[in-house]
Amino acid sequence: METTKRTASVSIRNNTSNPIVSISLIHKYSDVYKHRKEWAAIAASDSSTEPLQVEYNTGFFTTGRDWWFISWYSQDMKTLYYSNPQNFRGAFDAIEKGVSPELIYQAGMLLAPIAVISGGPVLAVPATLATIAVAKATTNRLYEMEETAGFKQHILREEDEDHINEDKTITFKSQSGDSETAFTSKEAPGQ
Repeated sequence: METTKRTASVSIRNNTSNPIVSISLIHKYSDVYKHRKEWAAIAASDSSTEPLQVEYNTGFFTTGRDWWFISWYSQDMKTLYYSNPQNFRGAFDAIEKGVSPELIYQAGMLLAPIAVISGGPVLAVPATLATIAVAKATTNRLYEMEETAGFKQHILREEDEDHINEDKTITFKSQSGDSETAFTSKEAPGQ
């Protein structure tokens, strides 16, 4: 059996009763592939509208591993949540150094007029751009680093091609199995 390059679509499911905003998801397949996507907001009990396309390899001589990191903010931008599998402080340290309190404040000011219609947030274009900017700023250092300290390992297999889903409980669900990790919250910078 030789190595086969595969792809999967990854979406985020918010299984809470509150909207989440400034969501960022990073996937690293060892040092071979690196992917990220940001979403402005996901309504309560809803899923992200556009999936993140990830690449990975399968086969007998494959030695790569899939590593995942997700972060999001409460709707008022006062609390930052992020996956925390307790495998060193790498992710926490990168977040601490990478997020500008001014950026959080500016995004919070733009988010103030968000209206909630039918249980989900309706974002104006400037607010959408601001929340995506915050999501990206939150994880820029993690994305640029080659390390995977602070990332959750959930390995994709052949049967996962085009079939993976994740929910806010930080449970990675795919055809080949499920894995879970803890998450941490802290006051957002500038609060």
